[in-house]
Amino acid sequence: MPSNPNQQRQDAQRNQAKIQKAIARIIRKEMRKPTVQELVEATGLSDKTVKAHLKRVKLGDGATNVFQALTPHVILKLYERATGYSHQAVKFMTVSGGQGLGSSVEQHEYTEHYPPDTAAAKLFVQLVEGFKEKSETEHKLPTGGFTFKYVVPTDPNADGQ
Repeated sequence: MPSNPNQQRQDAQRNQAKIQKAIARIIRKEMRKPTVQELVEATGLSDKTVKAHLKRVKLGDGATNVFQALTPHVILKLYERATGYSHQAVKFMTVSGGQGLGSSVEQHEYTEHYPPDTAAAKLFVQLVEGFKEKSETEHKLPTGGFTFKYVVPTDPNADGQ
């Protein structure tokens, strides 16, 4: 057990990374929350280990379990919007029969296409794969700080004055 309770052991971190990758893979492939048995088969870990890690899985925003807020149906719709999708639609049009003949309403079926939405793709990647917009880096100064020595350059063409 590490001395810092917030610091996990390396093997626990590796296991958690395996589980998160397996969750993301199953969501991308099947658009639903994976079962414990599926995660056991995908990662090669024991079901006890998988269950323990699922209690503290953090995907994206740091919530204890993002699936409590997002149902598989919502994740599916977010994925569809992120990758672009098509569906059948009906368009009603008024068609003129010619001068003096009036007009009629016609119904035409067609396929409506929606292009990929980058905002939805960004949200999907943040929630499912834990992507962060910018990385946090911490810079540490050595004890005592830095010492700079400024050396005045001499002019080789000077007369010595």
